[in-house]
Amino acid sequence: MALDPSRRSVLGALSVPVAATLANIVSYALLLVAAHVMTASEYGALASVLGLLLISTIPMLALQTVAARRTAAGTGPAGVIRGAVLVGAASTALLAALSPFITRFLHLGSVTDVLLVAACVPPSALLGTAMGVAQGRREFPRLAALILLATGGRSLGGLAGLALNPSTTATMTGVLIGTTAAAVAVGVHAGGVPRFGAAVRDRSRRGVVPETLHAAHAHGTFLLLTSLDVLLARHVLSPAAAGAYGVGAVITRAALWLPQSVVALMFASLAQNQHYALTARRATAVVAGLGALAVAGTALLAPVVVTVVGGSRYHGLDSIAWLFALLGALLALVQLAVLAGLAQRRVRRAALLWLTIAADVILVLWVVEPATTGGLVTTLVIVAAVAAAMAVVLTLRQTFAPDGQGSGTNVGSSPGSKADSTPTALG
Repeated sequence: MALDPSRRSVLGALSVPVAATLANIVSYALLLVAAHVMTASEYGALASVLGLLLISTIPMLALQTVAARRTAAGTGPAGVIRGAVLVGAASTALLAALSPFITRFLHLGSVTDVLLVAACVPPSALLGTAMGVAQGRREFPRLAALILLATGGRSLGGLAGLALNPSTTATMTGVLIGTTAAAVAVGVHAGGVPRFGAAVRDRSRRGVVPETLHAAHAHGTFLLLTSLDVLLARHVLSPAAAGAYGVGAVITRAALWLPQSVVALMFASLAQNQHYALTARRATAVVAGLGALAVAGTALLAPVVVTVVGGSRYHGLDSIAWLFALLGALLALVQLAVLAGLAQRRVRRAALLWLTIAADVILVLWVVEPATTGGLVTTLVIVAAVAAAMAVVLTLRQTFAPDGQGSGTNVGSSPGSKADSTPTALG
């Protein structure tokens, strides 16, 4: 029996968080298998290269954001493929040029691994663009499939390379092959080389690259903010305390990324002025609610959570585990403000991230100088709480895209329709 449209819509929306969860499981599987089959020194090299791979996904995230916003706003994906090619090629060239310096900094044996990471950027950029178009059109089953294809191709390729040869180079070769295969599969399904060639030559929409650079700046800055606590812990704490903080940071990351798939479902509505106010309130409530659940659950089940994350050696964290969850929940509200700003082309919203980073560094290094794991996470929570309060105000304040480029257009409507492209009044 056929499902009614409302039930089909709900199931389609639920497919995104399910796909995101499965994708994370596959990603962690690569790390766990590598930890068991590689030597400590080789695993350390792989971990650093995978960290570089994470940084190299910033163009993909930026292109996904831009493609989703432009599609949802009714301007369509015109010019986005061309922008993806330009951004991917430029990012690859930059990484390749910096490969000798990165190799020395990470203490790698050769530039090969860095060049393999660089080669992953163009197919990742195209996958991000495809995910953005599906996200902007609210084609959630397709978005879920693309998430699985992109992450599955990358991680399963890495696992295959690792099975053939437990080395960093073999693993990264598998990652490149898997990522490229996923991009080719998406390209073939979307119409193949002729359509792709026409899209690359399309100049009908300008401004994709500058908008992508703004989005990349926001995503990159947030990545720095979410990595800063571990770096500060390494600097101000003893090695043992820094190790304990690293375990607690896993709880922070879990609370931070818990609501992300739900926010992805709402991004298209955030890009439309007529839907922004209601969607912003709902998104804020969802992120805050899930954060509250994460904090309460961690507080009630702290010994279990700490055991699962780090083992019985870290039960000293039991009394402060909830603080790590609270830090992640507060940062999730900050990220929502930045994503809402990107949806409405408010590029200055990233200034909140830099203010938070500056406050963290100043307080931790020169004012408080915490000597314990609990002292450090408490300091960071105070800063994050102030940033989150500012973020909520920014998120709930309805604004318009400064260029007025189709922000009020309904998804799927004709860009030339007067009724659909007239912006609503400021609220």
